Amino acid sequence: MSDPFEISPSPLRSGILVAQRQYDLQDDIMPTSSRDRILNKLREARRPFEDAPPRPAAYMPVTQLTDTSPDALLEKFTEMLVGLSGEVYVVEGDQAACDKVLELLASHEATHILAWDFAHIPINGLDVAIRDAGIEITQPTLQDDSRPDVIAKIDGAQVGITGVDAAIATTGTLAVSTGPGRGRIPTVLPPVYIPIITLDQLVPNIEAWLADERADGMTKMRDRANVAFISGPSRTGDIEMELILGVHGPGVVQAVVKR
Repeated sequence: MSDPFEISPSPLRSGILVAQRQYDLQDDIMPTSSRDRILNKLREARRPFEDAPPRPAAYMPVTQLTDTSPDALLEKFTEMLVGLSGEVYVVEGDQAACDKVLELLASHEATHILAWDFAHIPINGLDVAIRDAGIEITQPTLQDDSRPDVIAKIDGAQVGITGVDAAIATTGTLAVSTGPGRGRIPTVLPPVYIPIITLDQLVPNIEAWLADERADGMTKMRDRANVAFISGPSRTGDIEMELILGVHGPGVVQAVVKR
């Protein structure tokens, strides 16, 4: 069999083939490239970080509260939300809660409000009381075909009213999840937001709330579209560090806590 490198008698052609053969032989002698040698050295070097320890069964809370009694949680929640420019009103029972909500609506001269389905708002008879006061209630649901008409109708609503999933004491935060009958629009569109809270919905911190949800198998969360954490009115700061409330959401948050 003839030598495969004797393809052409041309000196130039022969020179190229000989050079190629020498290059192939060099590759056989030094099988690793510069890249391989660098990577091998990195692998042989000491690892920069130790392996992470196993995840703990419970994490230390970022915010802590020694006294977790209902009254202590309410006091802390009130302190924190007021510090965020929010307001908290504590009432006893359904009738007092209805009266307080109507008082707040009157102070804003509300004629049209957005709300959840009242089955998710823990004040018995609130929807009847609001309608009896001559205030229109819309429970907005945006569908593709009706979206423009719904947006046009709800644009002028003055107040949004919803329930909450939890009120987090150490940060003055509301955990609000959405789902059927409990849309997100009432919490973000109107200039005034009135969340209705019951005393047993107060938790020390977000870790405690998540632990309760996990203990329940996260069944509520699996049925929800999303969860929002609301800490006071919408706050926007510009490059000159001027703080403005209500630019990207309600500028007034008035929480009503029913004992």
